[in-house]
Amino acid sequence: MKRSGLPPLVGDIRDGKVKWQRLEDLNYELLGYFLSCHLIIEHYLDEYLKTRYPELDWDASKQTFGQKVSLLATDHYPEKYNSIPAIKHLNSLRNKLSHNIDFKITQADLLPLSQYLKKCCGSDLEEPTEPKEILDLFTSMVCVWFASGISATAKQTRHSRE
Repeated sequence: MKRSGLPPLVGDIRDGKVKWQRLEDLNYELLGYFLSCHLIIEHYLDEYLKTRYPELDWDASKQTFGQKVSLLATDHYPEKYNSIPAIKHLNSLRNKLSHNIDFKITQADLLPLSQYLKKCCGSDLEEPTEPKEILDLFTSMVCVWFASGISATAKQTRHSRE
């Protein structure tokens, strides 16, 4: 059985008639990639916060993504590497996406991510222009930064035990 896609949305009801709105031009690959990037960043964020605040019971506290990012905001990071505003923006896009079925991610939507990349990578960066390329590089750079913090804390913990 071949299907033609998702059911249409109720567009408008007037004068006893229903106008149906087809979902067209949704880029499922980009939407899935976007959500995967958000989840990967959240994974690194979780691990980073566990090393920074080991006394917290992370499983019991059930922090939202926004609450986790707020914990980051208490630290002072070099401006060049401060990804917090861009991460907050990424999360706001994810919230829009989760509440608006026909939301389309554009290069303009990702401008704060591109600005962060330009700031942290400098003029050597061949600036990505496609949304998937921007998401790819942004996710990599943010996760590398978190990974360096995780590694540094792990190394300090090991040395303090010796």
